[in-house]
Amino acid sequence: MGLFDSDFNIDNYIRARIPQLDNLENRDLFKRIVGKLTVDLYNHVKDEYDALERRVFDEAPKADQVPDLITCVVSADKYDLTDDKMFPMFAEDLEETKIITRDMIDTVKNGKPFFLYTCMFRDDYLTLKPLESNSRRFKGILEHEYGTTSAEFIVKPNERYRKKAWELYEIAGLNYLPWRSLNIAYLFKLFDVYVVAIDEWDDENEVHEVTTDFEELADKVFYKPLPLWNIREVTIKGNSYPQPVVDRKFFEHYLYKNQFQDGREYLLRSAADTLVRNIRRQSGDFYIMCDSDLPVDWQFCEFATDPNPADYENPLVDNKRNENFSRNMIEYFGQRIKTRTEMIRFFNAFTASETVQFVDAKILDKCKDAETYLTEEFIDYEYRTGDRAQTLEFSFRAKDKNFFLNRDVMSFLVTEAQHLFPEYRCVGKLV
Repeated sequence: MGLFDSDFNIDNYIRARIPQLDNLENRDLFKRIVGKLTVDLYNHVKDEYDALERRVFDEAPKADQVPDLITCVVSADKYDLTDDKMFPMFAEDLEETKIITRDMIDTVKNGKPFFLYTCMFRDDYLTLKPLESNSRRFKGILEHEYGTTSAEFIVKPNERYRKKAWELYEIAGLNYLPWRSLNIAYLFKLFDVYVVAIDEWDDENEVHEVTTDFEELADKVFYKPLPLWNIREVTIKGNSYPQPVVDRKFFEHYLYKNQFQDGREYLLRSAADTLVRNIRRQSGDFYIMCDSDLPVDWQFCEFATDPNPADYENPLVDNKRNENFSRNMIEYFGQRIKTRTEMIRFFNAFTASETVQFVDAKILDKCKDAETYLTEEFIDYEYRTGDRAQTLEFSFRAKDKNFFLNRDVMSFLVTEAQHLFPEYRCVGKLV
């Protein structure tokens, strides 16, 4: 505990010291004179210290970066349509979809799986990993107007939402910003359910309900999941004619601060048919250099900040880092880790470390049974060739050992570390 930490209270400190004085007169004198003088002096010094801290913090160079991504999953029938902080990743998920019986029968007869619905398993990564092979079959029934029909089902990992999140990689490049790994733990828990075999069925019968027996996973299933994130796609109109630059081959488009909502962050999502050469931000204004000499309707990703966790039935997850002076300096000048202390500081900077806390790291010759996965295998490191002979294993301790996202959050932290140690294969484990 430091002298000016937020959890230090000078009044409580003085009250705790008074009983340590044996003489009653000395207690009264200390309380009336020394106590009041100490409090006044402390408050004055603390105000000066806070002002100095703010001034130094504001002057520290802060690197531009992709805004924080926050994700969550709620039940589709419990989503608040007035929510202005968290939005469905796909707007069409709010619409009810019907199973077209004839298409289902024709597909299954042709020996192909037919998609029925998406669900989420609230279970550990190692438990769900075998489901990725698509080989396991589950029994179940299809209910219709005249009764039920037995059927068999398989599950496949849902990649639709992951690919949507991974589009931010291209968007970061379009905005000339360095990439940040995404903590999208929930999206690795989503599985698509397909029907692969059906007993005799009348093509005219409509499917009223699907019931799948997930056996030991039955109490882990979360039906009708609606993935949310803090991004909304918006269009901002160019309201002035562009100014020519660079020998009139390119033009600078101005988007003014009052065109953007206060308290939100923005990334250019689409350049339409224009060739964007540069993007700069200045005092809230956007300056976009491109080859179009006419005003353009620009497509942006609008990032909301600080949604209230109490509004959602599952915990929010994010890739936030705690901001402080040293964090800003490291981000601006580049991260270098040479000691265990620096590694502790690196992991503790993430809010995800509240779920799993870094314990230790060691170099292994091989590691066959990794407990983590890289969350961004979609990135093609075309210049990183050869086999990584050694493994760098990070061990973590979970705050709640029963939390089903522990290994997924750990995978996010390990993926971030992988950028710093390209010469190793980075993995993680819970201890």
